Amino acid sequence: MKILKKISIVLALAFVAVVPTAMVKASAAELKGTATGYTKASEVSYNTSGEYIANWGAREEDCIFLTTYAQSFYTDNYVYDTLSKQSGGSSQSNAHNSTLYSSLKTLMSSKHSYKTSYDATKKMYRYTDCVNGNSSYISSFYSGTQLNGSWGSTPTWNREHTWPNSKGLGGSDENDVIMLRPTATSENSSRGNTAYGQSSGYYNPNSESNGKFDLRGDCARITLYVYVRWGNTNYMWGKSGVMESMNVLLQWMEEDPVDTWEMGRNDVVQDITGTRNVFVDYPEYAWLLFGKTAPNDMPTPSGKASNGEAIGNAGSGSSGGNTGDNSGSGSGDVTDAPTYSTPEQILNALYALSDGQSIEGSFTLTGKITALDSYKNPTIVVTGFENKPVYCYRLVLEDAAVGDVITVTATTMKNYQGKYEFMNCTLVSNQGGGNSGSNDSSGSDNSGD
Repeated sequence: MKILKKISIVLALAFVAVVPTAMVKASAAELKGTATGYTKASEVSYNTSGEYIANWGAREEDCIFLTTYAQSFYTDNYVYDTLSKQSGGSSQSNAHNSTLYSSLKTLMSSKHSYKTSYDATKKMYRYTDCVNGNSSYISSFYSGTQLNGSWGSTPTWNREHTWPNSKGLGGSDENDVIMLRPTATSENSSRGNTAYGQSSGYYNPNSESNGKFDLRGDCARITLYVYVRWGNTNYMWGKSGVMESMNVLLQWMEEDPVDTWEMGRNDVVQDITGTRNVFVDYPEYAWLLFGKTAPNDMPTPSGKASNGEAIGNAGSGSSGGNTGDNSGSGSGDVTDAPTYSTPEQILNALYALSDGQSIEGSFTLTGKITALDSYKNPTIVVTGFENKPVYCYRLVLEDAAVGDVITVTATTMKNYQGKYEFMNCTLVSNQGGGNSGSNDSSGSDNSGD
């Protein structure tokens, strides 16, 4: 039985927004593959003639079963019946401190036995991103364009960081084959490092295929994987992050369910690296992670949502701290903050943090801008505390100048490699007083391949 996903396309100017309605999304069979018709694991036929198994699935064909590879991945304390009872967060701001987040992170990292290098990935895509087990060709992630499976001396495709390098990657995470996807060169450059989303100023992944392929759910599940597996929590949300919001992420996952191509890719990735994206196998975890109940009319590989077995359990959002894999992805020990009512209390608490530690709460400072980096992010000093500068991370102030006095609020304070930062910042006011010609132009952004 073949289950077709639901989608309709509304084009406004050059921006693509997508809402569900019944229609077939892709017409070029050579790009998406032929529907397998598989409804259970025992029906799957794997091509084992190459270095790895090959992706057996087809794009846009809903997956309604867990494969034998997937079933073997979840054992002992990591089976669904155990994990689904653990508490998630209560919002997008504290889900990463929850018990469920910690367990899913441990599961995916503990089984990640082989971390791919950037160079090695180009030989893996003929297995991970082919369709119907034919490793001669790969399907370009965003557009579905048929590409030669071999890299060759003059490659026609490159590797897209679905989670942009410039947003916290810095180690094995930036070479993770789950996140790094093959795309036609033009697709990589057209997105740059813009966050995924459906509002103005965000990148809708369906734009590359003019709606023939629905990539919204795929992108949401990959983003959620990096957020959990690699502990990249400070770069997750909003335009300065990778995904517009929790609500958009869950909407996209519901409207674009897992297809057999995603499940087949998860199998190949497990064959190569030992780990999987748990949000492909169990999309239900996305809702549970944020303390919400998954829609009971959403097709999933496990069927847990439709069986009413994905009921949210919102906890306090605290699991005793989140330890990440690398400090560059915004991970580290997170503590809940007491109330700090004066600049002295705020700055003393910030400068008491060890490298990698952060505090969440509500913080407000008024200070003079002493530097603006190339992104127009300010460093400020508070009068009387000139020896304790604060870098306002991702607070882009296009019209500000060195010497301006500004008031800033933040929800997180962090010591990142000796730099004391305000994060998730909001500009309250700019009293001016500076010289627009005095800016620090250091720094650069890698927004491409």
